[in-house]
Amino acid sequence: MSNHRGHKWHFPILVLIASLCTLPPVARGDDYASRTLHKLGTGLANLTLGWVEIPKSMIATTNQTNVLFGISGGLLKGILHTTGRTLAGALDLLTLPLPTRPIAQPAFVWQRFDTETRYGPVFALESDASPGERIGAPHSGDRPGR
Repeated sequence: MSNHRGHKWHFPILVLIASLCTLPPVARGDDYASRTLHKLGTGLANLTLGWVEIPKSMIATTNQTNVLFGISGGLLKGILHTTGRTLAGALDLLTLPLPTRPIAQPAFVWQRFDTETRYGPVFALESDASPGERIGAPHSGDRPGR
């Protein structure tokens, strides 16, 4: 049998890091370290919480269509989005030193829970973004009413 007592501190440390990484852009600043810390947060959150896309897609699909298609079609869309968000999180962690924008939009699965997840350009550097598209800023299609 293995002894798991030495690993009790891993989860609280990961929660602390993830919470620090999800600070709003105003609180973080706009330097390389804060962008990298935010990318670490999105990577960890998307890698570990990608499965939340299943109920999210079921809810969004039900709101767009009906309950029957929301459960069946939303489940299938959720499985696809789970795969996409989890892979996007893994890619964010693998490319941590590069200041790229989040691939999945919204950046965190719990943001705008009633909208379907979209995927943007991969490896779009932060310097390529216009001021309205900085990390943490909503894209033009993310505004309410659109």
